[in-house]
Amino acid sequence: SGTNSTPKLIPQVFNGVEVRTAECLHKVFTWLGFEVEIKRDCKREQMLSVLRELGSRPIHSQMDCLVCCILSHGIEGAVYGVEGRTVKIKELMEPVNGFKCPSLAEKPKLFFIQACQGNSEQRPVYIESDGHPVFSDAIQANESIPSDADFLLGMATVPSFVSFRERKNGTWFIQSLCQNLVQMVPRGSDLVSILTKVNADVSQKTDCTGVKKQMPQPAFSLRKKVIFPIPQASPPSLSH
Repeated sequence: SGTNSTPKLIPQVFNGVEVRTAECLHKVFTWLGFEVEIKRDCKREQMLSVLRELGSRPIHSQMDCLVCCILSHGIEGAVYGVEGRTVKIKELMEPVNGFKCPSLAEKPKLFFIQACQGNSEQRPVYIESDGHPVFSDAIQANESIPSDADFLLGMATVPSFVSFRERKNGTWFIQSLCQNLVQMVPRGSDLVSILTKVNADVSQKTDCTGVKKQMPQPAFSLRKKVIFPIPQASPPSLSH
């Protein structure tokens, strides 16, 4: 995460999704030097328990970065456990914030959520539009930072809309995330730049009818660029 030391990966929670998508994540993050733990078919309380246990571990001082990938079904702001009960995404992030887990303060905490955020389907728009980012500065008091600093939340889709998957290659979002990590990490690209490329790639996808679209949405409170150390090993093959 911007250093030459090896980053660490803390659990990925897989709920009822196809194995190939999970395998891609496992290959890519192992290649990046992360320690991967997998929890499958979790109920609501099990998901919360995984993150609470994670936040209570005494070994975070040895870690550079935390990544949690959650693959499930969802509604706006929440994901489903296998028993059909929802858990809010902010509830899953809370146990590892700077207040609950001081040893992870100032370290990147990256959450990638592959889940629908509603039932609506996005349609293509055949116009061009330009957007300009807006920046704001805040005065920093003493040496303190907000407890929710240094998070990144990468959502497969914007609120209210569904996300899509292909039977052969898996979900559009995770497929693109894995491909772009493999291609762009060796170039020294930072994570936000990689996710911008993921946005661009997924936005170009469409279903067989040509009318269903998907727009991922990253949001972050990162205070520094996240740059993964370039692996010495050859990139993994993601073809099936």
